[in-house]
Amino acid sequence: MVWTSFLLNGILSMIDMKQHIITGTQNANCCGKRRLKSARSFEAADTFNWAVSYTNPLIASNTPDPGVTKLKDGSGWAAVATSDFATRAHNSSAFPMYFSPDMVRWELQSWVFTPDTWPSWAEDSMWAPELHNVNGRYIVYFTARGSNGQLSCGAAVAQTSDPFGPYLDIGKPLVQPTDSLGGAIDPHYFKDPVTGKDYLLWKEDKPMTLEPSIIYLSELSTSGVFIKSKPIVLLSSNVQNILEERLIAEAPWMMFSRGYYYLFYSSAWTTEAKYHIRVAVSKKVTGPFSRGHMPVLTTDWGRYDKGLNCTFVGPGHGSVVEIGSEWWLVYHAWLFGRMNESPGRVMMMDKVRWEDGWPVVGVPSDSPRTAPVSELTFHWAKQFIENSP
Repeated sequence: MVWTSFLLNGILSMIDMKQHIITGTQNANCCGKRRLKSARSFEAADTFNWAVSYTNPLIASNTPDPGVTKLKDGSGWAAVATSDFATRAHNSSAFPMYFSPDMVRWELQSWVFTPDTWPSWAEDSMWAPELHNVNGRYIVYFTARGSNGQLSCGAAVAQTSDPFGPYLDIGKPLVQPTDSLGGAIDPHYFKDPVTGKDYLLWKEDKPMTLEPSIIYLSELSTSGVFIKSKPIVLLSSNVQNILEERLIAEAPWMMFSRGYYYLFYSSAWTTEAKYHIRVAVSKKVTGPFSRGHMPVLTTDWGRYDKGLNCTFVGPGHGSVVEIGSEWWLVYHAWLFGRMNESPGRVMMMDKVRWEDGWPVVGVPSDSPRTAPVSELTFHWAKQFIENSP
């Protein structure tokens, strides 16, 4: 009975979602007299309290550089974001942490750092955090500027099994470059499903060698808080690809599928409409990586160049989340006409599709879309029906 109810409600929710998208109605009919509210509402969910559709943005306030991970207990997902203006001097909290049961509705739960737990070596520039389950415990990797003025990558470890803290910094930078002008930023954790090894990726610059952006990779200890190997270069942005990348390759995020490693990264300046996401692919985690010829995600230039409201601009710095067999890209973008203004960079999500073996999103969506968990429910229901006697 439980499974029958589960499948029935999943299918009915998909029918309701389809009507919502096609008709554009604020309230779609479902299940007799039962009605679902707008997908922007926390009440827009099926019987299992899952949202069946959504419309960007997921979080309409400033949520830059969102890092999203699935929680190990299966209860949902957690997101953590940059704190643009947090500083030690102002007794700030840093890195807001959000929870979602369905990747659509997000609620603030806590902060990685409070004034009482602020890292001893960090002053400000609290950027690009990511939360990961590293061999059984949660670790937040992040960027901060030290008292020496240099940007470095740090790590904070959850003191309990609760992904929302409390967290304590490891006491010193995890990556502290010696010959970089801008420092080390945008740390990303990746566990190789082929070898089981743990890796850290990050971005530096080497201006003296005309390499303004380099994405590095080093092996981590199983604890996730010690670098085991010398860094190797995965990708370098320079004058050879200046038109496509504008000398920027940052915000790495690694995925593995069907024997290939996909390195997502962002290019151009984050404060301009040309900021976008690209991808490179390799048969080995250590490279060499071959760049895709087309971006994964860009501003809708078809509307933007005509002066039309394209809703969102400068999409970038994303995390890729696997749900079932599908990939979903969570990223930030500015509102059209309000770049570098309030409300800041809002949190977005769009499904990744595949074209000739390459992952593609296209442009930020600004109309109702099927929610990830609803698609997963439909997939389960379809398989169950097909396999039923």
